[in-house]
Amino acid sequence: MNAPISLHSQLDRLTSWFRRSDGSVPDRAALHRLRYEQIGTFLFEHGLEPSTTNFDFAGRFLDGREAPLIQAAEDLLASKGTLTDRDVERIMERCATGDTSDKLDKLTRQLESKVVDCLAAVGDATASTSAYSTALGEAAGKMESAPDETYRRLLEVTLEVAETTRKIGGRLESTREDTRRLRTELERAVREAEEDHLTGLPNRRGFFTRLEETLAKPGAAPFALALCDIDNFKAINDRHGHHTGDRVLRFVARMLREDLGRRVLVARYGGEEFVALFEGADAEDAADQLDATRKRLRERMLRDQGTNLPIGKISFSAGVALIEGDPNEALQLADERLYAAKHAGKDQVSITSGPIASAA
Repeated sequence: MNAPISLHSQLDRLTSWFRRSDGSVPDRAALHRLRYEQIGTFLFEHGLEPSTTNFDFAGRFLDGREAPLIQAAEDLLASKGTLTDRDVERIMERCATGDTSDKLDKLTRQLESKVVDCLAAVGDATASTSAYSTALGEAAGKMESAPDETYRRLLEVTLEVAETTRKIGGRLESTREDTRRLRTELERAVREAEEDHLTGLPNRRGFFTRLEETLAKPGAAPFALALCDIDNFKAINDRHGHHTGDRVLRFVARMLREDLGRRVLVARYGGEEFVALFEGADAEDAADQLDATRKRLRERMLRDQGTNLPIGKISFSAGVALIEGDPNEALQLADERLYAAKHAGKDQVSITSGPIASAA
């Protein structure tokens, strides 16, 4: 599949068809129409929602300039023949992570450079002080034999040191302001890199950062991990649209975070999946807490705010595992239990010994 080349060839033809009378400038409106048609055709062919994320993805894919994004999409197309909304979201997340990493690296390098500048200024100040001390020592030895020359030399040296100190002070102040600004930008970039902008929860990157910090705490064990997946989420998107699906994701995210409490770290794992880290709870305790939340979620009847049509009851399936050593192994086990819960009929929480509850 070589969609970018196909797009470029059509753009070339269109450019030749819609040139102005001087034969130099293409009709931009016609080019824009072609781009919209290309993106619309791409979304329609793959059954993708006309969402901002999908529109952005299609435009970047058809541009043919982002090798990682194109390669990821073409790999999926080769294996599956089409793309889903979830596929697109995961590709965009991976590409956004790369962009964010580049931004963090750039800010870190700039901050390191300012630290070097600061150290250089301190070194210059130390050298200036040392030189002044040496000049004072030399002047003390000549004070009796040549007082006038000594006073003149002391005045010169003092003025030189004062000017040097003023310049160094200016450099340090400028470096301090730049360092404060860069530190603020770096902190903001780190927050953006580790936060899911739709739900406000930590994203996958943020979750793994917090996971490492939490597991490193002394005496906080045991720990349990849970993977949760909203049931029949694609049907919600198909029936009510992507924007309503986003509202459902935000609603479930807020309920998981508020219902499970502060001792449980909840993050968006990707798509309609969430991950939870239970501190000081074994797999059974975590499953009980999560199942209580599942039951309370089932009691809620949701409506589409745009159309006022009923969405119905929302449920999720979950798999829970105890962290015993490598947390990646626990994640794999939780994922297997999540699959088992889905396969067993959905709307239930499953641990290693089997499902503990399901819908009545």
